[in-house]
Amino acid sequence: MSDRCGAGGCGERLPPGMLEAFDLGSPAADGALVWLEVTGGPEPEISQSSLEVLGKAAELGAGRVFGMMFGGSALRPLYGEAFSRGADTVYHIRDGRLSAFHPEAYCEAARDLAERIRPSVILMGATPRGRELAPRLASALSAGLTADCTGLRMEGGSLVMTRPAFGGDLIADIVCEGRPQMATVRPGVFPAPPPAPGRKGTAICRGYGGSSLKDIAHSAPVPPDGGDISRAKVLVSLGRGAASREALEAAESVAARLGGMVSCSRALVDRGLLPQSRQVGQSGRSVRPDVYLAFGISGSVQHKAGMRLAKRVIAVNKDPDAPIRDDADLFIEGDALSVLRELDKALRSPL
Repeated sequence: MSDRCGAGGCGERLPPGMLEAFDLGSPAADGALVWLEVTGGPEPEISQSSLEVLGKAAELGAGRVFGMMFGGSALRPLYGEAFSRGADTVYHIRDGRLSAFHPEAYCEAARDLAERIRPSVILMGATPRGRELAPRLASALSAGLTADCTGLRMEGGSLVMTRPAFGGDLIADIVCEGRPQMATVRPGVFPAPPPAPGRKGTAICRGYGGSSLKDIAHSAPVPPDGGDISRAKVLVSLGRGAASREALEAAESVAARLGGMVSCSRALVDRGLLPQSRQVGQSGRSVRPDVYLAFGISGSVQHKAGMRLAKRVIAVNKDPDAPIRDDADLFIEGDALSVLRELDKALRSPL
């Protein structure tokens, strides 16, 4: 593989002075390398999860922030987006065949890039693809990997990675002794940085000359389960005190009229009422809605960790001492199902 292009597009050499200015050829380069996962078809875009990780990488202060993306020339318009969200340098593994996700080829190319720039930190979103690529790359680099992190910070040059452990009963801070330090980050736990128009950076194209590409015999998307709760502005969330089909139907009606979605605690997932992708908490999703309506949720430490970024919390519980009361802007003591029915009835009635 070889470097072939700079900020102005692909050419035969790097822009004059770039290696001297950024020391990109140093075998001891520092910084953070972020995989920029690309979604979409004819109009690709950097995934929300990658933007969140990119912003956090820039905030860490671990040195220069390198972005890494895979695909053909259609990705060139994304360079500016990456720069505006915190990337200093974007490495584009430019090959149209890599527009489809090839975990073996991505790993091979990422390993070669990491061995060249020697980042101290490598970060990816804990998306389905990130969860497949990260352990492959960690193995290829003989590096440690902390998966599904909910917190990141730098201490004395080391990345402290926070994640739930023992089924969410404990929160662990993990530090890798070796380099690079690798982590996947749970989607939704960090805000995506606002764009900084005009922020400049350097784009470097690298060809793919490896041997890990495979023919994809068949590919089919997983049927959607109704959307991503981490991006919802309003969540109607059900807990053990509202774990019934009747409560779920009422919650779906309320959520539809408020322009929101239904989420839940682990109790409903365990009973098969909702998929795990709707679960809020350390072992589920982290959310940041404008309004979080909690029905029959007691407020365990694990659940509150997933909803702590909600702007407004309205909780309904028949237990006046439920722990969620301490986090609620409004607490209603009462039966969750009864209040849900009344709210649904009120929203159905014409003004």
